[in-house]
Amino acid sequence: MGRAATIQGVDIDPDQLNQVLAQRLGAVVPDGFHVEAAGGMLWYTADKGRFPGQDGSYRVGTAGTHVRDNFAVHGETDQERAAGVTAQALDELQDYISEANHDPWPGQRAQPQARAQVRDGVLFAWYEGPGSPSGTVLEIEPVPLADLQLNSQA
Repeated sequence: MGRAATIQGVDIDPDQLNQVLAQRLGAVVPDGFHVEAAGGMLWYTADKGRFPGQDGSYRVGTAGTHVRDNFAVHGETDQERAAGVTAQALDELQDYISEANHDPWPGQRAQPQARAQVRDGVLFAWYEGPGSPSGTVLEIEPVPLADLQLNSQA
């Protein structure tokens, strides 16, 4: 059995969450940025030579979030863990993009806060901050937790 089964009390497969997050985040990043899932991690990359990066060299490199390894540290329940590691991924992706393009993505003037929460068995994730009447700057497509169960075919 895979590594997910070794985390005691976990019914959600962190590797499936990783795959779904890669799809959802990849759908909302600006053109030229990419999100991929591999080895229990989300990897963030950008088109070579397109963005100035932190030091202006146009070599932004890669960054990532350890979804599988960090899943268990974000709470006592599957819902807390899924929300916690998702918020972490949104935060780290935001840092990568903002440092690469020198803009406070996805905000206009300031970095919005990464948020995630499970309600009624569905994982919601968004960036919250000034700039919109609801406070939501950008949200990803919700994820039904039933799609992330161990041995599920999501």
